[in-house]
Amino acid sequence: MKGSARQKLDQLNFMEQVRECRDNGYLLSSRKIGSGAFSKVYLAYATHERLRHNPKLASDLRGKRHAMVAIKIISTAEAPVEFSQKFLPREISSLNATYKHLNVVQLYETYQNSRRSYLVLELAARGDLLEHINSVSDHRCRPGLEEDEARGLFWQLVSAVAHCHSSGIVHRDLKCENILLDDRGLLKLSDFGFANRSGLKNSLLSTFCGSVAYTAPEILMSKKYNGEQADLWSLGIILYAMVTGKLPFKERQPHRMLHLMRQGPTFRPGMSPGW
Repeated sequence: MKGSARQKLDQLNFMEQVRECRDNGYLLSSRKIGSGAFSKVYLAYATHERLRHNPKLASDLRGKRHAMVAIKIISTAEAPVEFSQKFLPREISSLNATYKHLNVVQLYETYQNSRRSYLVLELAARGDLLEHINSVSDHRCRPGLEEDEARGLFWQLVSAVAHCHSSGIVHRDLKCENILLDDRGLLKLSDFGFANRSGLKNSLLSTFCGSVAYTAPEILMSKKYNGEQADLWSLGIILYAMVTGKLPFKERQPHRMLHLMRQGPTFRPGMSPGW
């Protein structure tokens, strides 16, 4: 398809999405704030009519004193069947199970048709943690966050992950890009596309999920793994990235990653002993 034809089709699709959102009580803006393989996330506004009919949404936005939300639009017509029938329902189920934790992004409602699914989510307007680390590093002219800030953000992240685990949910894709910040600077854990219910306490999983740089060694070795323990490994990687401004192990190939892991991470001089 030629560029102009593709652009025209995209515009028609977007206008269709605008209509579908309006029919469900939301005014979709053209500001795209995120994207995935089969999804795009846009800034949107809840109408007064929608606020009257959705107590969950009205209660949360009353505290925020605005009517802005994020709407994640998933193209189920283009996505593989496994995604639509397995991973998307898990994402919705996980967000419903972890509802009302201050540091987990809130799912207000969903609606769908034969071509798309819409997730109406809490807006985290300040972007993701990776962007924040890079911005602060540039401002400080030194990589990483101040230790006090990293400590406060990490405490919020641990609280969110502990809440997920206590609700029987393992995230399996913890990384800086999936951690958002709202306009008050509060951390919001997001993107539960690979989440799963952990089931029995010591049950093992086998699906390779997440990004190699944040993945636990047992997963890289293609072994069955404990989902909660794999999440804890990823937390350690994120903490390292917060305080150093880089990842501790960075290789594309799993066997090279395992070699770096055996050597262990390095820390810059001057870091407080508590780390």
